[in-house]
Amino acid sequence: MKPSQNPLRQTDGIALVEILVALVLLTVMIVSSTQALVQTNRQSAGQRTMTAARGVVQRNIDTALTVAWNFASEPAIIALTSATGTPYDDDAAPASNTDGVVQVAVMEDGTTATVPGILTRTVTAVANPDGAQVRRVTFRLTYDYLSRPYAVQMSTLRAIDD
Repeated sequence: MKPSQNPLRQTDGIALVEILVALVLLTVMIVSSTQALVQTNRQSAGQRTMTAARGVVQRNIDTALTVAWNFASEPAIIALTSATGTPYDDDAAPASNTDGVVQVAVMEDGTTATVPGILTRTVTAVANPDGAQVRRVTFRLTYDYLSRPYAVQMSTLRAIDD
């Protein structure tokens, strides 16, 4: 057999090119997969923070719905406010701390980072034909996450127990 007719010799140079192309494709795949995982993790952290914020607001709505309210005593959570609302601390410790700043989320990644938010409570009287004491209770939590502003708001109606 002549050297020019050897089938192995004809493909010797192609193997190196194929390896280089495969390495480039593998590198592109690894880089794009890493970027996708980082982006997915960032979105997941944002969603966890939003879920925590909803939990804070829902907890306060639940408290406003379940606290005892009669003619003899009016709970502070149902007390009337201005139309713009007032800051409200549901995690106030000590009780004199009423700046409205609550911790929305605490994340640990080697160091602890907190996401603070401003909780606002708005309670207004609702007119009705029966003259019953009915109040609209609204909680709004605003916070910044990754330099973007977010807000969660929930409202409910509450009537006196008597």
